Amino acid sequence: MRLATKLMGLALSCALLVTGAETALAETPEPSPEPSISATTEPSTPPSTEPTSAATEVTPAAPSASTTSGVQPAEVPASTATYRNPYCADPSTLLSAAAKKKAGLSADYFGSPVALGQRPDVLGFVPKEGAKFNNPFSSASTVVIRQLLNGVRAAAAGSTVKIAMYSMSRWDSAKAVIRAHCRGVNIQYLTDDHAVTTGPTQATKRVLTWTPPPAPAATPSAVVTNPNAGSQFKACTLSCSSDYKWKGARVRVATTANPTYRPYMHAKYLTFDSLGGVPYVTMMSSGNFTVTQVKRGWNNVYTAVRDQSTYNFLNDRFAEMWKDTSGNDYAVNSSTAGPDKKTYFFPWAVANPASSLQTVNPDTDPYTSFLENVKCTGASKGYGNSKRKTQVFVSMYQWTSSRLYLARRLKRLKNAGCDVKVLMSASEWDLEVMPILRKWDKKKVKTTYKYGNILIRNGDRGSRFIHSKFILVNGKWGNNSKTKVVFTGSGNWTKSSLRFNNEVNLLITGVGYGQFKANWNKMWNSRKYSTPITKLAKKKTSRGDA
Repeated sequence: MRLATKLMGLALSCALLVTGAETALAETPEPSPEPSISATTEPSTPPSTEPTSAATEVTPAAPSASTTSGVQPAEVPASTATYRNPYCADPSTLLSAAAKKKAGLSADYFGSPVALGQRPDVLGFVPKEGAKFNNPFSSASTVVIRQLLNGVRAAAAGSTVKIAMYSMSRWDSAKAVIRAHCRGVNIQYLTDDHAVTTGPTQATKRVLTWTPPPAPAATPSAVVTNPNAGSQFKACTLSCSSDYKWKGARVRVATTANPTYRPYMHAKYLTFDSLGGVPYVTMMSSGNFTVTQVKRGWNNVYTAVRDQSTYNFLNDRFAEMWKDTSGNDYAVNSSTAGPDKKTYFFPWAVANPASSLQTVNPDTDPYTSFLENVKCTGASKGYGNSKRKTQVFVSMYQWTSSRLYLARRLKRLKNAGCDVKVLMSASEWDLEVMPILRKWDKKKVKTTYKYGNILIRNGDRGSRFIHSKFILVNGKWGNNSKTKVVFTGSGNWTKSSLRFNNEVNLLITGVGYGQFKANWNKMWNSRKYSTPITKLAKKKTSRGDA
């Protein structure tokens, strides 16, 4: 009874700071029974099916000298602790004994009880503008996910964190989200419906969607307060904007007879209204909260700080995704944040998705205009390669025949003298792509092909692969002869990514280019990470979007 009183006792208006968790990998656990809790009769806010307004959220405290100087509030005394739900009071109930054994997790994996107002799991985390990259061949494999999760672990109680994440199979991700919610962070978690079968996703959903039992029969008119209000969970059916499915044979490395294709909520980004004293923070990644992406795939994350334009743009798109309306063409497709950053959101809908003429129209593909702006000559001193020819370097995970026009554009740039190189994941390309990039005629070696062929390296090395999707341009772009720009994000070069999936891509100059170039060089220059390739085998195993 004392626990029930504490659970419902305090209002959700504490003001605090936040913390984090260690890494663990595990398989899907068995669902555990929900612990019981008594109801307390107090005024309540009715539940909402839309992202919760500030009126129902935990209210943050005004910034103080102590929060900005790194001085953190003390732990909440057990005698006065208040919990948002029974899982926060006893996190061990999130996993059954069988699940813990199967996953290899300790009984206390989720840690001690987490009260409203409890200090953060990670202290002193201050986000900085720029990119981070993992290396699946080393201990640096966790760099990207650590950046994402440390943001969640360091979010202050009363702040709001919106998470759009295609998939989650890592328990450290669920732990970070759950503990942040329990201490008073308002979490809005949006995912794709395929992800709800994983144990970490199921545990996260149970915590974020918990509601108190109804009022006792003796006082049926009493209103029950929900201390869990302020956080929400939603899994979109197919993508959050398209329910269109289609069939069509594809000549790809891994061939499936008459496959059915579907759209996904494939975005991977987080927004923080304030983090470590820094306002308007966003983190956009190529990788998911999954074991495979961390241990086997090359990925990146770009963090933008004090950027209200990008923050508002992604939050507005998040609200539109939350509606889960098929055929939803987004009100705004892109947002410019100053001279060095532009964010794109997908899908870019067409009137008739069954029409291939509309679906694959290069005129409505932003990558087309991006590549058409590249000029192979005219780069200023210090730009382009040693001959001041514009460099176009690509890293692409999936590339399908629906967007072969991008391959043709890259080939034209090479023939015009650009320095074009491509990193790829051989198991994920359609077979038609490579012949276009490697087109060659010995009779035209001194004319059409006088600049040689496009060099391509395959990043499939054992179980590891290149999952990053970005283009680097160094040289002349449009009228600017001093351009260093990168186009990165969650979207592959597929029909789905352009027309049906929810995706976020980012065009950046400034600090981002040098960071992405260093990462590209690392993947390109080492035989350990990639090897030259000139043609694709006709049968391989596709890992899909792991």
